[in-house]
Amino acid sequence: SEGRGGSQDVRQFGYLVRNDQHHNAAAQVMVPLQAEGSLLVTSELIITETYTLIMRKLGTKAALKFLDIINTQVKEKFTEIIWTDWAILTQAHRILENFSDQPITLADACRTRWMSLYSYFVKF
Repeated sequence: SEGRGGSQDVRQFGYLVRNDQHHNAAAQVMVPLQAEGSLLVTSELIITETYTLIMRKLGTKAALKFLDIINTQVKEKFTEIIWTDWAILTQAHRILENFSDQPITLADACRTRWMSLYSYFVKF
């Protein structure tokens, strides 16, 4: 299957929470990907950001449900998790320093590096 990924935490949250303002847009991206069996690529940093967002907005029980969903998706080979290593963190640190006037998260800076390393990594 063709790899796809780069899901932002807002999109993940929007897809999971039906009354979120981003739900319809996120569903329009995710549903076809699931139907065609595409690979979703994400990172532990994005999972952490999404878990925190869900926990703060909806509570711990909902955040744990999110982790259950990710676990199932990994087991079913719908989702691959890219793990951040020291080299990526070092390069992300440089990106954050170079763009310190912008509100860029560490996950976003790491994502920039992953996109240059993995040809199948497509941001949506």
